[in-house]
Amino acid sequence: MTTTQVTLVQIDNYGPWTTTPEPRREMDLQTLQSRLFADIAQFVGHRDAYVFFTRFDNMIAVTNGVDDAAHAALQESIGNRYPVSISLGTAVDERPVDALEAANQQLQHEGSAQDKARTEV
Repeated sequence: MTTTQVTLVQIDNYGPWTTTPEPRREMDLQTLQSRLFADIAQFVGHRDAYVFFTRFDNMIAVTNGVDDAAHAALQESIGNRYPVSISLGTAVDERPVDALEAANQQLQHEGSAQDKARTEV
């Protein structure tokens, strides 16, 4: 039976970043979101994977064949170039919806995306 690897991408500490030290302009937020999505899409696309945005602070990627080292490299790349980091929950299942649920549970177990202590899960 075919399985699907799903990676849930969440921006860490995004809410506080949008308002600290003062509220940021909407176009600044949208620019960060679109560039981040484009960089993630390019990264996973070079590995024959796909990413889709749900809200721009959450993305879902189909990452069959993308290993832990590549996921860690993505986190490092984003962390080096953006004022936010990303956490990744990854799971494999026969049903993509079940893989997504398991990936979501991994991230929720580590705490909220708004928690300053949670970075690069």
